[in-house]
Amino acid sequence: MIANLSHSGRSVPTSASVDKLFRESEIEAEYAIGWVRIAVGLALLASGLLVSSGTAELSDEYSLSRVRVTALFTVGAFLALGIVSLLLVIRHWFRPWMAFVLVTGDAAILGTSLFFGLEGIGLGGNWVAAVPTIWLVPLGLAVGALRYRPLVQVWATFVTMIALVGVVSALGFRSFQEGFGIAAFPADLKASLGRLFSLPPYLMRAVMLTLVGLTTALAMLRSRRLLMRAVSETTGRANLARFLPSEIAPLVGESDISTWRQGRRQQATILFVDIRGFTAYAEGMDPARLSIFISSFRRRVTHAAGAFGGVVDKFIGDGALLVFGIPNPQSDDCTRAVACAQELLVLLDQWNAKRGFDPPIRIGIGIHTGEVYCGLIGDDKRIEFTVLGDVVNVAAKIEQATKRFNTALLASEIVVMRSGQFSAWQEVGREPLGGRGEHLAIYAYSGTSSTG
Repeated sequence: MIANLSHSGRSVPTSASVDKLFRESEIEAEYAIGWVRIAVGLALLASGLLVSSGTAELSDEYSLSRVRVTALFTVGAFLALGIVSLLLVIRHWFRPWMAFVLVTGDAAILGTSLFFGLEGIGLGGNWVAAVPTIWLVPLGLAVGALRYRPLVQVWATFVTMIALVGVVSALGFRSFQEGFGIAAFPADLKASLGRLFSLPPYLMRAVMLTLVGLTTALAMLRSRRLLMRAVSETTGRANLARFLPSEIAPLVGESDISTWRQGRRQQATILFVDIRGFTAYAEGMDPARLSIFISSFRRRVTHAAGAFGGVVDKFIGDGALLVFGIPNPQSDDCTRAVACAQELLVLLDQWNAKRGFDPPIRIGIGIHTGEVYCGLIGDDKRIEFTVLGDVVNVAAKIEQATKRFNTALLASEIVVMRSGQFSAWQEVGREPLGGRGEHLAIYAYSGTSSTG
């Protein structure tokens, strides 16, 4: 006889779960980055108002107005782009490819702001590192890490560097004296500043910024892979939990499932429980009441099993099969199985008293112990935990014998001896219940209980 735990239904594909998670994370990231763009625009507006009030004496009126126009353009562009990205998310119009367009817009705004900012005050491209707007580059790369999309980050790094190189190329490199127009500096300071804002240091800065962008992209790729692995493992365990007993699913998730599919032999105690005369009860109930009735019965079985470390291996209509000693056998498996059976009888008495069933609900319980085979069978779409062997056969026959002996609880002699409650049991017969025709002593529980 085979006892298994089988739940129909298809497991959720791991790839679909991961894809859905990343789609949701991308939308959340774009929503957050949209607010960052707006915050950057407002911060630039506030800082621009503070700084512009003290620059009048350093520039003529024309240059100052150019600087202010550039600042207003930068502020307005970031605010507009931020609002657009928020609307795309809020209106559910956002698509993954739009992220590439948005980061291209960030780079375009940055490059335009740097160009007109430097050109407005007559500085060459070698002074791009001195403009405060340049700090938007590391900020943009850092904010891009909110996404789990390395390709978008690589693209953002690429277009940002194109924008910076374009600004420098368009404005050209100028000497320190020409670009700054101040002859009062000492010669050695002029030479030092000239070297600091020359091409070689800029090449190094460009390399470092590129490395920052690529490093964040690599970090995002690693985080994405770790997240995919975590989601895959979690989804796999969740799917296994739908088909396997809760005591088995974690072990299968932590070890190689193929080991469990090979199966193993071990000692275990089997308990069968069944409602007597269930057909007569079912015929007098409408489907809704019948569903509630069965659910209530199973809830009590699950409670009793959990209270004494048993595994509900399978519900079979109005009956159930419980296993004690899974995943590893214990010296008190028989004791706990008997205690579980006694608890079931108490719960049945309480249920009858509460609901006033007429006639009262009766059950039959059979217990046996010995060596069983247990393992997993099936494929990834339908996997079953299986317990089989002569012990399972005998336990089922002992449960059926409760009808002939008109008692609620029967157990084999070995179960009674190992439970340590020999005085509470009485031998009722010896029958060839095993597969090899051996006669087995059967004992009935003589304690207070609901009789079958």
